[in-house]
Amino acid sequence: MHFHDRLLAAAALTMATTTIINGIIQITRDIENLYTNPPVEAKIIESNARVTQVSPTKQSRYPNKQRECRICGVSGYTEWHHIISRGHAKKTNQLDLIDNPGNVVELCKGCHDQTTASKSRYLLENKEKKWNKRFWRSHQ
Repeated sequence: MHFHDRLLAAAALTMATTTIINGIIQITRDIENLYTNPPVEAKIIESNARVTQVSPTKQSRYPNKQRECRICGVSGYTEWHHIISRGHAKKTNQLDLIDNPGNVVELCKGCHDQTTASKSRYLLENKEKKWNKRFWRSHQ
């Protein structure tokens, strides 16, 4: 690889890193905003099955998608990513965060797959697959 090629590769890597860092900074600001401007108090609705907390803003009321990744800036297909995960919101009884439009950001599939929750899910699924393979091999 020539010096010029290395220089171009380093510049591209620097730009990509800067874009990712800017995305993380924006997500951090969104989290700070979420905590400094808490959502409106949620209502409690009783049903036959269980007591359910319903947020005043529903998932269908998320902002319209801009179809642009907040981390890398790529336009096209995006997915909603919960800044504070739905699982954590349930564990800490902050159910209003699940449907809060301020708790989501748009990410492309590539960036979304790199989030902690996606990586954890991937590792868990692979662990289950390996366990299932070992189980069935030992029971044949």
